[in-house]
Amino acid sequence: MKLIAPSNIFSSLFYLSIDEKSKPELILKESSLIINELSTNKNLIAIIPSLDLINHKELFVSEKFTIAFESFISNTYLYFANAQNNFNRLFLKGDISTNDVLLSKIIFKEIYNIQPEIELDINEKFNNSKNYLLSGNLNWVNNKFNFGTSFSEQISEFIELPYINYLLVSNSKSELEKFHSTNEELINNISNNFIQNVNKINLSEEINEFIITNQNSLIYDFNSISTESYTELIKLLYFHQIIDDIFDVKFV
Repeated sequence: MKLIAPSNIFSSLFYLSIDEKSKPELILKESSLIINELSTNKNLIAIIPSLDLINHKELFVSEKFTIAFESFISNTYLYFANAQNNFNRLFLKGDISTNDVLLSKIIFKEIYNIQPEIELDINEKFNNSKNYLLSGNLNWVNNKFNFGTSFSEQISEFIELPYINYLLVSNSKSELEKFHSTNEELINNISNNFIQNVNKINLSEEINEFIITNQNSLIYDFNSISTESYTELIKLLYFHQIIDDIFDVKFV
C-alpha cells in the first residue's frame, strides 16, 4: 500500500503515528498535485485538500480520519501588510491548494466585506508591502507564524465548526477499508505519541511548544466532528455559486 500526502508537519504527524507493521510507503507531493496521482494510480490512498473533491466526486472518502483545525493552529496563515484589513490584492504563496484559492475569496467577502484580487506569488522573498496567504511549511521558517492570523480560525469561526482542511481518500474502496482495519488504534497513537512525534520532526523549540499547546485544536478523528463540518464547506461553495449542487460524498 502507498500513501501520498502533502509535505507538511500535520501529515507527518499522521504518518508517524501509523503502526510500523502496517506503515504504507509514503510519497510526498505538493498539495495541488496529489489529485493527479490518484487519476493514474487506482490503488493509492491519499491525503488531499478537502475541496479537491468537488471535481472528483468518484473518490471514496474516509469517515474515520481527517486533518482538521480550529483556533490558532493552522496549515495556512494570513499576513497583513499593515494594521488594517482593507486591501485590494491578496498574494498566495507556499503549498497552495484549491482550499486556499476558493475559501480566501469567500472568507474575505463574508468577514471583511471586500473582494481582493487574488494572485499567486512565485518570488522567493517576501515583500512587506504585500498581503499574503501563506500555506504549508514556510509558515514555520523563522517562526513566521507568530506574525500571522490563522486562516483555519477564520473559517472555523465563520462556519462555527472545525475546518476540515484535508480528507483521506482513495479510488479503491477496498484499499481504504484495508487501511481502516489495520489502523484501528491510529487516533489513540496520535494522542499518546503526540509530543514524541512532534519532537521527531525536528522543529524549533518555540514551534514544538506551540503545536503541543494547541494539540486539542488539531483534529485527526473524523468521527469526532462528523460529516456536518464538511457539508458546511460544500454549502459555502454552493451559496457562492462556485458549484451547482450539494453532492453526496462516498464515505467509507
